[in-house]
Amino acid sequence: MEKIKFVSINIELDKHLDLVREFLEKEKPDVVCLQEVHEEDLSKFAKELEMETVFAPMSNIGKETYTEPPFFPYGVGILSALPVQKAWVEYYAGGAKEAKTRIFQGNSRQDPHPLVLATVQKGNLSFMFGTTHFTWTPDGNPDDLQRKDLKNLLNILKNIPDIVLCGDFNAPRGREVFDILAKLYKDNIPLSYTTSIDANLHRDKENMCGKPLMVDGLFTTPEYQCSNVRLQNGVSDHMAIVAEISKSG
Repeated sequence: MEKIKFVSINIELDKHLDLVREFLEKEKPDVVCLQEVHEEDLSKFAKELEMETVFAPMSNIGKETYTEPPFFPYGVGILSALPVQKAWVEYYAGGAKEAKTRIFQGNSRQDPHPLVLATVQKGNLSFMFGTTHFTWTPDGNPDDLQRKDLKNLLNILKNIPDIVLCGDFNAPRGREVFDILAKLYKDNIPLSYTTSIDANLHRDKENMCGKPLMVDGLFTTPEYQCSNVRLQNGVSDHMAIVAEISKSG
């Protein structure tokens, strides 16, 4: 059975690039999904790791204070060491035109939100990956904006019959948004993990430490099987999701 080595990380822009690069070089994944990534950094990773890339912007952000120029595109991307058969982007909040011109306003809540999709080839099988950085709320609890965006996202996903869906969902496991996804797809993060936030690297270490904030997800439709799933700290302010993914033929 063909297996794909898979990684997903919210990398917090350029705050941890050396750690991310070292981690990817060590793990040697076939497919990488990144959230909160600068377009130029995704391109650098692609060149250094000899991978194909797909990117979708959310807005343009400053590198020092976020809201002051110069501004650079940031968003969501996929890297693949395997041949990419097809790649496309669907926005469930806002759109591509707005994302290209919008300036970051202090948080990602009102940014356009894309779902980045790519089908890759391993042996005789095609694997579909989708990744996103979902709508943020200040306290992790759902609100009407999250519910609206989730409805739009699910309307897109219902037309994709098999998928590995991952990303930063900004919605903790055990609360409404995460649990809706977990009813529709298999939640592959072991229950032994209660948070995906790396408090040691998070800017708000004291507030994040010990809180049950499993906000990063790895969801699959029945065609896919995930094994050796783990969360790895020491990479970014979010832990990296690492897994081996196989698919029934």
